Amino acid sequence: MKKLGLIFGIIIAIIIYSFSGKKNKKNELTAVNSTKVDLISFEEQIKVFKSLGYEFANGVTKEIILTDGYAKSVREEIKRERLQEIEQNPFSRLYFYFGWRNPEIKNFNFSDKCIWFDLEFIDPSDQYIWFMERMGTITNGEIKYSEVSIQIDENNYEWIIFKANGINKKWKLEKVGYISDSFFQRFSYLPAELNTNGKYTYYDDGGQQFVIDYATESEQKEFNEKTGLKREWLGEGSHFSEPKD
Repeated sequence: MKKLGLIFGIIIAIIIYSFSGKKNKKNELTAVNSTKVDLISFEEQIKVFKSLGYEFANGVTKEIILTDGYAKSVREEIKRERLQEIEQNPFSRLYFYFGWRNPEIKNFNFSDKCIWFDLEFIDPSDQYIWFMERMGTITNGEIKYSEVSIQIDENNYEWIIFKANGINKKWKLEKVGYISDSFFQRFSYLPAELNTNGKYTYYDDGGQQFVIDYATESEQKEFNEKTGLKREWLGEGSHFSEPKD
């Protein structure tokens, strides 16, 4: 996120500088308007998310959101950069934070509404178990995963064994040490099988980090209308591989 903010800032600076020497004020005004970014304040975005049912857990403050993960010596600089990123990328950046975790927060999670994740984080294998348990939490009780464990077969493939709403399940992953991205795709099929009211959703901003959420049809429509984001249903697009077995 920091790198994106820096790159964006450099691009804006170059564009403004390139027009600074022009004497034609009309052309200069047109150039400035063409690069204008609509800013939405941090507080205004929070209000919109709150109207959609999103609130941060106790202990999650604006200060923590803007400085999480950085040493005190650089926090003032990071605060300015993160706030700029959030305001210049309305709802997108802030949405990611609803799925974050921090050991300073009770129960670690910034909220129980969604999960922010990166495929590189599945190391070691017990991250599969953690993720599945969180996938149950964000459904607010509609889907419950229990008796979750990892087994390794004679060919060194990992399998995740569990119950979904009491139904026995067994999903093949990859060989030990490899990441199974089809693991995420499998969750997209469960709501139809379990006949739930909601379905899992997917959002990314073009990078490898993503947010998985859970919503009904009407909640999905309202979310996209109020935020302007293009949140999809999990399983749409080509974000993850299809399971082979």
